[in-house]
Amino acid sequence: MQTISTEIEDAKVRRLVEAARKAPVTVLEDGEPVAVVLSPEEFERLDEQDRIRREAKTRLRQTMAAVQAEAAGKGFTEAELDRLLADES
Repeated sequence: MQTISTEIEDAKVRRLVEAARKAPVTVLEDGEPVAVVLSPEEFERLDEQDRIRREAKTRLRQTMAAVQAEAAGKGFTEAELDRLLADES
């Protein structure tokens, strides 16, 4: 990630930084979003959520692989396992 200093004497940059401290700011170019400026706290919160999701997906994949291996060991075919998992009763 690139870093810039707020020591820049540009008033627009200063306003952008102040606004981003309160809430994410979308930067537009020709009316199209090109960037979002976040406070460090918001960035960390989103990064933590992403980490939690990645870990949950990894655990889910591991669990699914273990269930498939156990089912195969008991003679279930992939189609039978899919049918059992789809049964909502």
